[in-house]
Amino acid sequence: MLASLLPGIREIRAPLAAGYIWMITLWVIFSESIPKKNGAQGIWKTAYQLSSMVGVPATLAAITFAAYLFGCLLEIRARSIVHWFRFSEWRWSFHQKILGNPLAGQLDDPRMLNWTERPETIRGAAELHSLILPDESFTYVRRPDWGSRASRSALIDLAIHIRRTGGREVDLYSTMGRFGDELDQLPIRLQARNADLYGTYDRATAEADFRVNVGLSASILVAAVAAKSMLGVLLLIPCAWFLIVRGQQKAREANDVLIQAVASGELESTTLASALPQLPVPSTQSGQTDTSSTPPNLPGSAVNGAPDLA
Repeated sequence: MLASLLPGIREIRAPLAAGYIWMITLWVIFSESIPKKNGAQGIWKTAYQLSSMVGVPATLAAITFAAYLFGCLLEIRARSIVHWFRFSEWRWSFHQKILGNPLAGQLDDPRMLNWTERPETIRGAAELHSLILPDESFTYVRRPDWGSRASRSALIDLAIHIRRTGGREVDLYSTMGRFGDELDQLPIRLQARNADLYGTYDRATAEADFRVNVGLSASILVAAVAAKSMLGVLLLIPCAWFLIVRGQQKAREANDVLIQAVASGELESTTLASALPQLPVPSTQSGQTDTSSTPPNLPGSAVNGAPDLA
């Protein structure tokens, strides 16, 4: 019973909480313009009379419903603003445009996926040796346009999966870019394929939306309170922004679940299936396997020159 209610509670939690905060903000801004019950006229007098007639519980229920509708109108999906706070790229752009273009810092470009054996990617280090040439240990691949919606570790795991499936000659940047177009469709397939894994994704997404919407509405509330009376309240705005940043981190974690599901074979990506070359299946005759031909793109097969890393 509780398990069936939780998804619905997650759906209404973010807009309801944000709606309450937005309504409190409006009250802070327009409270002086709202007449008291004794001196109310027109629509305000009618509202007070209706509240007295239905009682306090019904009034609170109406306010809750209004807050939910208001929150739905102003709700923001965390995945839609995950690119707002890319401090590392802004810093890199500052160094490149203002301080010059040092060649030594190119591998630290946050828009690149470094094929290095750092602890962050050590779980894929063993496979990297079979997928790239020995002199490519510091080669890098450009991050796809949607790359800010996932962690660097998950993107490298996806690149390893693409190379393991399609071989060394696959254009990683183009293939990963096409995968991004399908990312928003994968949760539906994951829900049908693995309910437990989808639950992990759904919890992370709901938490991301909650943090982003509460943080955004709370920052507006703090600004309204500061404008009315206390400027010192503005010191709380960084706390609200930090909540937004944490929501974006949760949104990346949710996308990481989808990427890891594809990389582990738990979920199939139709985009990758159509983009990667199809490996030929050896034919069998009279119970004998034809091994005269080797699939051209098997991982670990020798190729002439370095792979095409966009």
